[in-house]
Amino acid sequence: MKSSWFKLFIGAIAVLSLLGFAYYCRNDLTSFTQDFQNLFQPCQRPIKYSIESIDPRFGVTEEELLGDVVQAEKVWESAIGRQLFEYSPSGNLKINLIYDYRQKATEELQKLGITIHEDKASYEALTAKYDSLVASYNRQKAELADLVENYQKDKIAYEKDIKYWNNRGGAPKKEYDALEQRRIDLNNQVTIINQSQESLNELASTINSVVSVLNKLIAELNLQADTYNMIGASTGKEFSEGEYVSDASGTVINIFQFNDESNLVRVLAHELGHALGLDHLDNPQAIMYRLNEGTNENLTPDDIAALKELCKIE
Repeated sequence: MKSSWFKLFIGAIAVLSLLGFAYYCRNDLTSFTQDFQNLFQPCQRPIKYSIESIDPRFGVTEEELLGDVVQAEKVWESAIGRQLFEYSPSGNLKINLIYDYRQKATEELQKLGITIHEDKASYEALTAKYDSLVASYNRQKAELADLVENYQKDKIAYEKDIKYWNNRGGAPKKEYDALEQRRIDLNNQVTIINQSQESLNELASTINSVVSVLNKLIAELNLQADTYNMIGASTGKEFSEGEYVSDASGTVINIFQFNDESNLVRVLAHELGHALGLDHLDNPQAIMYRLNEGTNENLTPDDIAALKELCKIE
């Protein structure tokens, strides 16, 4: 009898422990359940997404981003008349706008009136712009070196004369006034040098932005060309516009770069396609093409065929 009560007690403890574990891990279990269902029963239940973070430097509000995601999800949903995504403040698919060197490069190029498309024409135009910018950089760098060299010579001469008159108890008024003017001139030279250095740094930043995009185009277009070197520290190795990540920590869509709202919607649609379980397609106009070089905002027949196959729709 005692043994039976003991077994019941141990069993109750085990059940409570399992319930406690299930409660503690409820979010992970929910995510696992949804991932399992999406794997073996794709398109049966909408994938719930939420906005996790938006870098304010994009100038995009959460409401605006949600509107763009809705447009992106409709790209897929309208093709088969089925709800595939659903917004929820606690949705497991997290969406982020992450500002780094990629968007900075886009903005730098937009200031120059350059909009990049993933094609060879953009690469050739950008190569010409790069050559022009580097020529300007080298010229300004040489001019700055001359400014610094002249400043150092004038400074040494000024300090030599100051020492000369100090050893004689001070300079006469005429000499004192001349030395004071030379001091003012030296300070003005420092100001000009600092301004020139700042201008050179800004030009270097623009060149590095061009380099980022050039190296991206070389890699993505499989061009037989050497990669370009940054001026100063490298800002990054890759230039992907977005990514879909699914690992032990959860599922995430990170958006790094876009030219405008329509481009953002297309990038979001591409990454939502990955969230559904779709792979890249060979058609350059397809939403699921590996490069975001198309201008169409609708699915191509290739996209639709891949979606129907995934969702097991005839």
